[in-house]
Amino acid sequence: MKYLFLLITLLTSSYSCAEEKEENSLAILSPNTDIHLFQLAFKNDRYQLSNGINISNNPGYDNQPYFTPSSQSLLFVSARDSAETDVYEYDIKNTKTSQLTQTPHSEYSPKPIGKTGNISFVSEGFNPYQSVWQLDRKTGKQTWLLNSKEPVGYYQYNDTTGDVLFWSRYGWSVQYLNTKRNENRFVSGGAIPSTPHQIPNSNRFSFVHRQANGEIWIKAFDPSTFSITPIAPIFDSNYDYAWAPNGDILRFNNNQLQVWPTGNKELTWQQGQDLSLLVKGEIGRLIVSPDGQFIALVEKR
Repeated sequence: MKYLFLLITLLTSSYSCAEEKEENSLAILSPNTDIHLFQLAFKNDRYQLSNGINISNNPGYDNQPYFTPSSQSLLFVSARDSAETDVYEYDIKNTKTSQLTQTPHSEYSPKPIGKTGNISFVSEGFNPYQSVWQLDRKTGKQTWLLNSKEPVGYYQYNDTTGDVLFWSRYGWSVQYLNTKRNENRFVSGGAIPSTPHQIPNSNRFSFVHRQANGEIWIKAFDPSTFSITPIAPIFDSNYDYAWAPNGDILRFNNNQLQVWPTGNKELTWQQGQDLSLLVKGEIGRLIVSPDGQFIALVEKR
């Protein structure tokens, strides 16, 4: 019985460590990721990417690009002067990069707060909770944005309504929060690690959900009714996607563009441009500029 107890203890410990490793792996930085910026055109019902450039030019970690409302620059995080990540901004016209944060801890998922010029981001510092903070770019002051103790992995913030949908880092769930009404509600379990998005021309959000039958879907969440609606299935292991301004969904599978057109009833993705010759590594995260003229891609090398 003594040896049986030890065996059970070891197996249980190994399983717990495996779970902990899986969770903690979300915070481990990939050593080699680059951000590529392409011009994006939509002609004859097809998307065309051209004139791609590597805008990060850094041997380490560069990820999580997000365009500003003017489409003239994009925010991203990078590990440059240390193992920690800071927020940077790339000016498209002037091809210049500027550093926006410089802290002893890491920032992730930077996003502009409307047209104020200020930004929000996930911070691992300041308090025990990995939460969303905001930076006043005029004063340099950083303040807590979300009144929640739930560790945030990814999020999307609608500054007009105060609605926030975020992915819980350890709960593997999506939760809703309103910063104006101080309201916080559970939305769904079974959430895949993926950034929620605001659906174009609406106040709804989208997130990636693994159903009880094992199928994985991009779904819509409506904060006004708290309803969840399936949009598009995902048939491979890349859960990153982006919305085009016209309501199309774009993603990549083996570096080939896939498009889910607005109002698609076929339950199949349309095959688009193959970028295998333009991007050598695996394309994961992507984002389309608000004016639809640019697309930023993250290459995993």
